[in-house]
Amino acid sequence: MSTANTAATTNTTTTTAAESTMMATTNSITENVVHEEGLHTKLDRIFSTPSAPGVAYSLEIAAKDDFDVGLLERLVPQPVFCSLPWISDDNLRYSDDFLRAPTMQLSAQLRSAHYTVVNHVSCYNITEHQVDGLLASGVQNLFVVRGDTVQEEQKFQHSASLVHYLRKRQQESTLPPRLTIGVGGYPYGHHQSSSQAQELAYLREKIDHGVDFLLTQTLYDAGSFFRCRDRCRQAGITIPIIPGIYLPHSYRHLQVMLRLTRITLTPEVDAAFAAHADDPPEQFEAFVLDHFAGVLRELLEPNRTSSADAIKLVHFFSFNKFPLIQKMLQKLDDFFLQ
Repeated sequence: MSTANTAATTNTTTTTAAESTMMATTNSITENVVHEEGLHTKLDRIFSTPSAPGVAYSLEIAAKDDFDVGLLERLVPQPVFCSLPWISDDNLRYSDDFLRAPTMQLSAQLRSAHYTVVNHVSCYNITEHQVDGLLASGVQNLFVVRGDTVQEEQKFQHSASLVHYLRKRQQESTLPPRLTIGVGGYPYGHHQSSSQAQELAYLREKIDHGVDFLLTQTLYDAGSFFRCRDRCRQAGITIPIIPGIYLPHSYRHLQVMLRLTRITLTPEVDAAFAAHADDPPEQFEAFVLDHFAGVLRELLEPNRTSSADAIKLVHFFSFNKFPLIQKMLQKLDDFFLQ
C-alpha cells in the first residue's frame, strides 16, 4: 500500500461536460422524489446529541433478485439509510449511463420509497470522467472503497485519492447540493498493512480529505471495535465511527465471508461458531441472534452511563435477510428507537 496519489487536475472541458449532463438530465435518481432530508443532517442530529435516548441503525442491501421492498418497509424501526455495494463489472459496464446499472436502478426504487441511499463507489478501474458521470446522475451520498483488485494503470490507486477528487469536484462545481462521504475501517487490521501505525496513517489521510463518517468492517466481538476506536481517537480521528454487524445465516456463509474479508476470528469466537457448524438452520439462527445480541449489548451498554463517544448508530450488512434483522431489533428493543 503506497501513499495515495493526488488526483490530477480536471480540465475545464470535463467539468463543463459533467455539469451540462446533469442540467440536461431529466431521468436522474433524484427526479420525482419528494424533498428528502440530507444524510449529513440526519447524522448531525444523531451524533450531536449523544445523551439522547435510543440508537438508530442503517442497512446494507444487495441489488439481487431476492430483494423485497415490502419486507424492508415492514422493519420496525426503519433504517436511517440504506447502502448499496458497488459491483465494479456491473457498474462500469454502464459507465456511459450509470442510471441503467442494477444498483442505480435499486437506488431509484429506494428513493422513490423515501429511503436515504448511500451508494458505494470503488476505485477499481474507474476514471475521472466516469466519476463525473456518477455525480451527474444525482447521487448525494457515497461510501468510497478501494476495491479488492488494483490495476497499475487505474487512475485512483487508493480511496484517499478518490475522496480527494470528489471533494475537489464538489468545490469546483455545484453538482451535488451536499455530498456526504463515508469510508471503511478495519478493527481486525487490513491484510496489506505492515503495522497499525501505517494503517492509521492511511486512514487519517482519507479522512483529512473530507470524510463524514467511518464504517467498520464486519464485527464479531465488541472488544475489537473499542480497541480500534481508541486507536483512531489517539490518532486524532474525531468523526463518527459506526460499528458494522453481519448476522450469518449459515456456518458456510460465515466461512465465505471470513475468506472474502480476510478476517481471522479470535480463538474464543471461532470455537463458539464452530460448535454450531452442524446445527439445523433454526438452531444456528438462534445461536447467531444470541451471540450478536451479546456483542451489541456490550457495545451499547456504555451509552447508559456516559455520553462520551456514545455509539448512536449501528450498521447491519443484511444480505436482504430482513426478517433476521427484525428479530435482532426485537431482541434489543430497549436500545433501538421505535
